[in-house]
Amino acid sequence: MILNLYWKDNEQNEYMLGKLYKSDEKYHFDINEEELKKATHKGCFGIGEINLLYKNHVSDTLFDFFKRRIPAKDSADIEDIMMKLDMKIYDQLELLEKTNGILYTDRYYLKAA
Repeated sequence: MILNLYWKDNEQNEYMLGKLYKSDEKYHFDINEEELKKATHKGCFGIGEINLLYKNHVSDTLFDFFKRRIPAKDSADIEDIMMKLDMKIYDQLELLEKTNGILYTDRYYLKAA
């Protein structure tokens, strides 16, 4: 599964900032430098703690920027959330896909590629 990270400016223009996926038990995030550059000119402040000097990022765990966009595995209501989303197993990427990783405090969201 590949999830594209988008950011929307004040005029509702969308910028595809990068791709998130899992391969060989590692999480990968590849930055789309051209779109990120356009987005920063429109007010985007970057992608959380992700270092924008590097195009490709690899981690054993999901990057904090994305982890903050889903309920934690030990959340009190995680079973109810998973039932509503028709999920049998807690999977961070699947949660991001089903919820689009939307927070009401910013203009980032994810969509399946």
